[in-house]
Amino acid sequence: MNKLNLSKTIVQKRREKGITQERLAEYIGVSKASVSKWESGQSYPDILLLPELATYFNISVDELLGYSPQMTKDEIKKVYNKFSHDFAVRPFDVVMEECRQTIREYYSCFPLLLAMIQLWLNHSVLAKTEEIKKEMLQETIALCQRVKEESDSVRDIKSANTMEAMAELARGNITDVIRLLDDQLAPYSGDDVMLVMAHQMLGENQQAKKLNQIMLYQNVIGTLTLLTNYLTLNMAEPELFDRIYHQGVQMSDAFQMKEIFTNAVFGIHITAAQGYLMQQEKDKALEALQRYVDTVCGLKYPLKLKGNAYFDQVDGWLEESITIGSSTPIDETTIKANLIMTVEANPAFIPLHEDEQYKKMVKKLKEKLG
Repeated sequence: MNKLNLSKTIVQKRREKGITQERLAEYIGVSKASVSKWESGQSYPDILLLPELATYFNISVDELLGYSPQMTKDEIKKVYNKFSHDFAVRPFDVVMEECRQTIREYYSCFPLLLAMIQLWLNHSVLAKTEEIKKEMLQETIALCQRVKEESDSVRDIKSANTMEAMAELARGNITDVIRLLDDQLAPYSGDDVMLVMAHQMLGENQQAKKLNQIMLYQNVIGTLTLLTNYLTLNMAEPELFDRIYHQGVQMSDAFQMKEIFTNAVFGIHITAAQGYLMQQEKDKALEALQRYVDTVCGLKYPLKLKGNAYFDQVDGWLEESITIGSSTPIDETTIKANLIMTVEANPAFIPLHEDEQYKKMVKKLKEKLG
């Protein structure tokens, strides 16, 4: 991240021009001693002299100050990962204030704002009270609206709109969610397939293969997510519920999804276990929970977003296309705690608390995840 570094810039630009301190002092209309103090950092030019200095060196005032209102992708990743870890180990209010300071410094860096929006959405559950959480989500919505109003990037605007809907959903403002998402689905356009075909027709088979695989990867995760939601909607229909769950298991197995860290892969088992308990199907609930535990304990740590042997083209794409790269959106310490609590502290599983198989599963999770 670039900080103000006026002294170094004046020295560098003066030397690039091949002029002395006296020559610069004469042009600006100050003493040589003043220029010397500027370059040593003992003092700074009067603010009214900054445009004149910048003009002389043929640079902007921002460049003269050594300041950039933008961050690189790598810098954004580092900032996100630092704050994600800080939320796990430091006081919530302290980390929030540091986040706000970073946002103030880079208020026109929209990729950074989108990363901070995602950070706050992922960590709003850590707020000490509902009032603090609502305030945090309201700040998140304000950032979304700034990106939508000021960014020239269609991609940024779409991302901000989606995350604004997520924030409104977390606040319980359902009508706003529907408004933001237009309450309708556009018919499938086939743009993705056309893009693959275009590269194929150009003889760029490797690029076509990569794009096809990335789209398939996203669609498999999306389908698993939709199947999980569909399970929730059909808990009162035992036969359909059972069929939907087994479709999800079959898809996960077919694409080797157990190796991929995403809630879409293991969340379906938790939803299935809850539904089976509602249907008084204890054995099926325990079977679904066992699949969850085996999946979570089979993940490779440290965690990262990645593909697998089948999806072997997606790692580079994830690193490049996601603002925070392949890092997990929540610090691993928090993730591990949540994976355990999903089973141990879930009110839906209270009827299982005295079951020996359930106890063994909780013990296995704790031993594996620490």
